[in-house]
Amino acid sequence: MPPPKHNMYIDLCLLLFCVHAVVVFAAGSYGLPQQSEDWLNHGGDLWNRRYAYKENKISPITAPNLHLKWKFYAGKDITATPAIYNGTLYFPSWNGNIYAIKEGDGSLVWKQNLHQLTGLNASGFVLNVNWTVSRSTPTVAGDLLIIGTYGPAMVIALKRTSGELMWNTTLDHHPAAVITMSGTYYNGGYYVGTSSLEEGATIEQCCIFRGSFAKLDARSGAILWKTYVLPDNNNKRGEYAGAGIWGSSPSIDAYRNHVYIATGNLYSAPSRIIQCQEKQKNGTKPTEPDECVEPDNHSNSILALDLDSGSIKWSFPRC
Repeated sequence: MPPPKHNMYIDLCLLLFCVHAVVVFAAGSYGLPQQSEDWLNHGGDLWNRRYAYKENKISPITAPNLHLKWKFYAGKDITATPAIYNGTLYFPSWNGNIYAIKEGDGSLVWKQNLHQLTGLNASGFVLNVNWTVSRSTPTVAGDLLIIGTYGPAMVIALKRTSGELMWNTTLDHHPAAVITMSGTYYNGGYYVGTSSLEEGATIEQCCIFRGSFAKLDARSGAILWKTYVLPDNNNKRGEYAGAGIWGSSPSIDAYRNHVYIATGNLYSAPSRIIQCQEKQKNGTKPTEPDECVEPDNHSNSILALDLDSGSIKWSFPRC
């Protein structure tokens, strides 16, 4: 008896990532992220590997000996991985502040309030949160610290040493749009995707949001390109919506000049797609490729985009 179709797609997605990892390492040292004790973004390096290269003190043997050295009260929960540069930690808190504290003793270097920095008001889509927040890891980009806000979907750049606002750019004007992905900085560009809380809206309000991925000029905040991962719905409900780019951080492949991302689920789809899926449910044979997935529907997919133009080089669907 053949394995369930869903499991087959999961296996294919895992295989694709394994093959990609092997090919990237086989490409040699071209574009190899610099190994350092700094942690400059969510993934720790351009490849988003979350691996501490120079850590040699913590092991299964020494872990039981760990003890509290210092603690810092940040008002509310911290759900983002801190960035680390030159002995300073940078992170947002759910109290609406961004903090810079010393790695050695937890002393405060500076703090800034997102509402006061940007003048943004809370979108109202986050339950029990009536202030502007971020849930993303700040990205160190030279003397800048770049981070997205959890509604409205704005990217801001701060002076790393003081927290002074340098620029801000709105990536999506949809009222429920948010930035939950942590960005990646490479060669003067800041790469990040947009997501949305629209899926939780009432049926009368949902849905028209489309996920997009953008490259910004890190010095000015100008949008250099922006790529949507769903066909245009012309702001009409009952068409393609969703496919938020919401998690982790983009992986940069300097050798191929690609950036890799993953997309989320659809919020809604055209009636022809719904009818196609209903027909599939009543069938006895799985269709390969899936006839209900149209070429420009890049939801639930792994994508490779060109670093310079933002064009989609390939897409692996239904992961």
